[in-house]
Amino acid sequence: MHKPFLALLAAATLLTATSCNDLKKSDDKNTLSDATADTAVVARTGKTVGDVATGAADAVDSAASKAGSAISNAFDITKAKLADIKLPEVSVTGVSVRGNDDYQVYGLEEKVLFDTDKATIKPSAAEALKQISASINKRYPGKDVRILGFADSRGDKSYNRELSQQRAEAVKNYLVTTDKMPADHLSTEAFGESQPVATNATPAGRQENRRVEIAVRLR
Repeated sequence: MHKPFLALLAAATLLTATSCNDLKKSDDKNTLSDATADTAVVARTGKTVGDVATGAADAVDSAASKAGSAISNAFDITKAKLADIKLPEVSVTGVSVRGNDDYQVYGLEEKVLFDTDKATIKPSAAEALKQISASINKRYPGKDVRILGFADSRGDKSYNRELSQQRAEAVKNYLVTTDKMPADHLSTEAFGESQPVATNATPAGRQENRRVEIAVRLR
C-alpha cells in the first residue's frame, strides 16, 4: 500500500513543479507583450521610464530655447511705436530720429541718398551718414544695427523690393567701408512698397515712402 501512495505523491509533486514553471514562462511572455513603447526602450537601453521622459523634456526645452533666441534677435521696427527725438549731433536736413526703449531709428529721405531709381549713394550723402554713424558709435557701441529699405508703389512689386534691397546694401557697405562701422553688427532688410508711411496717391506721399531707415536694437 505504501508504494502506490509514494508513486501518487511523486506524480503530484512533478505536476505542481511543471505548472509553476509554465506559469512563470507565461507571466514573462505576457509582461513583454504588454510592454509599451517606452518600456520597450527601457528593455533595450537599460534606462528607466523616468530617464526617457527626462531626455524628451530636455530636448523640447532645448528647441524652445533656440526658438526664443531667434525671436529675441529679430527686429520688428514696423510695429514699434516710436516718438520723434532730437539729437544735437544729427542736424542734416532730410534726416529724422525716432525711438523708444527698444529701438533708435535714423530715417533718411531718398533725395538725401540716391537719385531716382538708382542705388548708388550720392556724394552729398556723406555728411548725413557720417553724423548718423558717429551718433550710433557714441551712444550705442556694440549694438546690432539693421538698414531697412523702402519704396513707393509705382512699378512692379518685385522691382521695388529689389531696389530697396540694393539701396539698403549700398548704405551698409558705405557705413562699413567709409565710416568704419563693424560689419558683424550690421544687417539689411528690404520691404519694397509693403510698409508705406504716407499715401502713394500723391507725389509728396510717394516721396515719403521712398526712404532708408537705420535701426539700432537697444535691448
